[in-house]
Amino acid sequence: MGRLKFLCDVERCIDCAGCVIACKEGNHVPVGVNRRKVVTINQGKPGEKSISVACMHCSDAPCIAVCPVDAIYQREDGIVLVSKKTCIGCGYCFMACPFGAPQFPKTGVFGSRGAMDKCTYCAGGPEENFSTEERKLYGQNRIA
Repeated sequence: MGRLKFLCDVERCIDCAGCVIACKEGNHVPVGVNRRKVVTINQGKPGEKSISVACMHCSDAPCIAVCPVDAIYQREDGIVLVSKKTCIGCGYCFMACPFGAPQFPKTGVFGSRGAMDKCTYCAGGPEENFSTEERKLYGQNRIA
């Protein structure tokens, strides 16, 4: 099966952050957590480019390898998800991810901040598809 990926046209991205806001709104992402971000390369110089990035859903995801409680897992279609009920908020995934995808609420220290949040590729979570609990914890499940 082919791996799913986001495609951002760097020739058309104007760094408006509309994608960031749409993701936050559609998935009810808490304040202080962003599942997407816009990165600008060569800012202020000729040839400046912006691109919207989120979790890359790596085929050999380092976040999965370092999770001490196996809260992060990869589905058969390649989407990397986290079980918020299992996550202990240790922050190892944050340190292992080269893209900065894992996010934690901004209050408190690691371990007391709560469960990690990241891009779900709009695939929900491990709870029953379209359940109220899945929507509350992970946002819209558009893949199912």
